[in-house]
Amino acid sequence: MLERDDYLRFRLPEALKERFKLFCYLKGITMSDTVRELIEEVLRNEDLEKLLQEKLLQEKLKNNIPEDE
Repeated sequence: MLERDDYLRFRLPEALKERFKLFCYLKGITMSDTVRELIEEVLRNEDLEKLLQEKLLQEKLKNNIPEDE
């Protein structure tokens, strides 16, 4: 089964967008492909399970919940 594409919208300063657009043009790649590759690279380099555990611990500490719960 093919995975369908979805949209991600975010705001950038206009000057940053124009520089990024020029960069992609000069490299001969689309902005979408470049952003997709950057996101994949970030996710490859992160341990999401570790980040999740750290976040859960932070929430417990913030809410004064003992760690063993």
